[in-house]
Amino acid sequence: MATASSIIIFPGCGWNELPAYYRNLFEKLTDRHSVYMVSKLAEPCSAPSEVNMLSLKQLEEMNGEAFVAVVMQPYWTPVAMAAGPKRLIAMPDAPREEDPALWAKCRKWLCGRADLIITDSEPYYLEQTFCAEHVFLLDGRDEISDLLALQAFFWTLDGFTPKPLARLQQRSQADRYERRLCERSESDEPLELQDLFAHAVYRYFIYDLERAKGALLSSFGLAVKEGKIDALRKYYRFLSAIEAKQGLTRQAVRSYSFTAITPEEKRIVRQMEEWLYHGKEGLAGAMLYRMNADFRQALERLDLIEPEPEALRLILDSGIKSGRLNKALEQLDASPAATETERKQFALLSGTVALLAGRRDEAARSFEEAGEAFHEELGNLADLAELEAAMQELTR
Repeated sequence: MATASSIIIFPGCGWNELPAYYRNLFEKLTDRHSVYMVSKLAEPCSAPSEVNMLSLKQLEEMNGEAFVAVVMQPYWTPVAMAAGPKRLIAMPDAPREEDPALWAKCRKWLCGRADLIITDSEPYYLEQTFCAEHVFLLDGRDEISDLLALQAFFWTLDGFTPKPLARLQQRSQADRYERRLCERSESDEPLELQDLFAHAVYRYFIYDLERAKGALLSSFGLAVKEGKIDALRKYYRFLSAIEAKQGLTRQAVRSYSFTAITPEEKRIVRQMEEWLYHGKEGLAGAMLYRMNADFRQALERLDLIEPEPEALRLILDSGIKSGRLNKALEQLDASPAATETERKQFALLSGTVALLAGRRDEAARSFEEAGEAFHEELGNLADLAELEAAMQELTR
């Protein structure tokens, strides 16, 4: 049925409901690849004739044939992974306030497992870029940016890492925001707060750190003028991540301390100051990234320092928060649980990984072993039952 160059799409809606730029992408793929779309009974739909419908029964009969899975609906993840794809491409819908909790978790787990993430939502693109390197924006608004996303898709299909293209897209986005800000300034139009902050974030991604700092401080100043009550925490706090990336860890801790409001945040400041006192600059830097939700940088920093209990806890936390559950599980495997709480957390994590891989019985055993233990970022027996019901809806 499907060859090594086959692509199987696990959709979240009908063909006509897909954004035009997604349909164009899939149609282009048919020139070089066999493209299938999973449907309940391989029933005809409005897709072009080159896009073949594939029933679940036909999917089960593939017997390990190589293919690339494109998962657009997070609840399909266990089905797709159980079929053993050569590579996994995630193209989920952006988060919405009304999303069920399980949907949000499955989307995070899907992206944490994917070899490539493509989204048409810039806020979600930014969120995921703080978690992984292989994230691309494809929204039909910028020709160069869209071209890079399409190339990343083809590179992934051919077995190459798309990471070099990610940096190019980030630079393209940074330049786009800079042009927009310059145009508004030259026409005496007021600058937009979110444009300034987005420019700072993109400059941060591409290590243009002095310009990132300038844009960030401008956004903070504008937020103060506009009376934003979250100016310190939402804008100024990011200065600590920029300074950490510059290697100015002590200064970064001080910058973060100005934004620490809650007892927990103040405790973390004291912890980072203690680490600095004992020469543990790597740990302090990793915590700064973690507190700025830059889990990718946190994990990269932690990979460079000697394993110790504080570092192991940070790796586990950042891995779970970013959806990189296999990374977190590797960490727990390397350091056997010493307490009952740790053993139950290991069971929850193992169960979630098994659930996503489509190993339902193994997941159930792990969740039963965890008992009443709960972690809001991980799965449990209730999630297993809810996911099974959701998958039945998909295939009904």
